[in-house]
Amino acid sequence: MARENWWDRRSDRASNSGFKSVRDAKKIAKENAQKEVSAVYRYFDKEEHAAAFAKGQIFISTLKRCREYEDPLQGDSEEGFERFNTGRRITGNGSDPVFVAMAARAGIHIAQNAIGVTIENNSRTTYLHDAYVLCTTLGFSDDGLSKTFGKYCVKITSVDKFHSVVTSSLTSKAEIIRSLRGQIIYKERSYKEFEDSPGLIGFVKPPDKYASQKEYRFLWYVPDGADISGIVIECPGAVPLLTPIY
Repeated sequence: MARENWWDRRSDRASNSGFKSVRDAKKIAKENAQKEVSAVYRYFDKEEHAAAFAKGQIFISTLKRCREYEDPLQGDSEEGFERFNTGRRITGNGSDPVFVAMAARAGIHIAQNAIGVTIENNSRTTYLHDAYVLCTTLGFSDDGLSKTFGKYCVKITSVDKFHSVVTSSLTSKAEIIRSLRGQIIYKERSYKEFEDSPGLIGFVKPPDKYASQKEYRFLWYVPDGADISGIVIECPGAVPLLTPIY
């Protein structure tokens, strides 16, 4: 069988791949944010930091800072990264939308009139330069994690309202282009060939080290290349939603 037909033989599989818009990572993130969550929890290693948070002095960190933490349970050097690989050798034409879409994932543009194009083991790394982030948990599944993140805790209720009032305060201090919230998806960040994207960048973490954290994340996107740092915002509207439980 000619190489051109290698792809066509897998057309049924392709139709069920991550190229369908219904399975697009952004839609998954939206569905994730809409899941009902009664409460999330923010842990601190110092009582005074927890007390300040409960009074509406909300500290918001950055993805870049999260990459720098030395503690392997707190830090993640590839926070906000995603890697795709085209895998085995395949040959296709510019008239094949599935072939073109796979090549585009690797950053390769295939002209519509191109014929007999072969790609093999092409990789692309995509990442968020930086973003504001607030990490909380639905409740640790490992009691020992409180030793890493601190024993002082603030319970956050009405998660949607909390997100709204914090976003309003943050946008008065910084340029925010989009904001999302939701549970972290615990999958490997690398995928290949017809595999679906593991999820929206910034909401995916590898399961081996992090799944027990049951993280629920608030993420605020900034313009590409923006130089940002952690910030404390005054958010009195959040106070009724915050309860110290230490």
